[in-house]
Amino acid sequence: MIKHKELKYRVVLALFLSPLLNYAQERKTVYPHSVFWHKTEINEFFNENWGVGADFVYRSKNELNSGSMFDSHLRTSIRPWINYQFTKNSRLSISPIGYMHTNEYVGKPEDLERPNYHELRTTFQFFHHYKHDNGKWMHTWRYRYELRWQEQADADEYRFFTRFRFRYRIRYMINSNDFYENNTLYAAVSNEIGLNIGKNVVLNTFNQNRLYVGLGYRFLDVARLELRYVDRFRTRGATGYEFDHGRGIMVGLYIDQLSGLWKSNDQQVRYSD
Repeated sequence: MIKHKELKYRVVLALFLSPLLNYAQERKTVYPHSVFWHKTEINEFFNENWGVGADFVYRSKNELNSGSMFDSHLRTSIRPWINYQFTKNSRLSISPIGYMHTNEYVGKPEDLERPNYHELRTTFQFFHHYKHDNGKWMHTWRYRYELRWQEQADADEYRFFTRFRFRYRIRYMINSNDFYENNTLYAAVSNEIGLNIGKNVVLNTFNQNRLYVGLGYRFLDVARLELRYVDRFRTRGATGYEFDHGRGIMVGLYIDQLSGLWKSNDQQVRYSD
């Protein structure tokens, strides 16, 4: 039973908050986009623990929610990685410096005047797996911490801030009990949230949310090809009232152990993200 004073308090609180919530909803604007993403990732391990890798990313988009997802450049990036494998189920990776070239989303006419920009990024990443006994299900938790230096228009100094990203993914092996068996077909779903951190981040720390749903296929023992549906919801600026919503397809090529392409009988595939 709600007491009279408590009921009165709830009514007053609701009356006070309702105009604020309605005002926030009225000011919220979402700009939809069609996108295409591609990623190539290559890894090589020299022993049980140490390895190196690199990834290349290309993305494109349409503009003003019109036309093809291939119409306009969105991002090109390249990152080297140093990997340390703690166990067969966990890995620490560091990218000392990565380079990104970005043309932002174009959701409204004034965005056409926005210049492209360069970014340098240092990334620390840790992920770990859990596999069920039958091997059909595979869970992955990934944690990333990024140091970011973004070029600013009409300014000599780069804007520095950091970002924390957390992703959970689940895979299901369709025709096998082992993710690392050749010719394995698998399905995967993942979700990742990103939070901006630092003194240059004001009012709004939420950066983006990424949802992936896709299929993958392992071939040549150590290579994988993935086709995904990507749904990315990203805030614009610091106010939290404007958002970009990119939806489209992603094609990924992953080589878990480069030397395994020509020495598959000698090299065992390592656990990889």
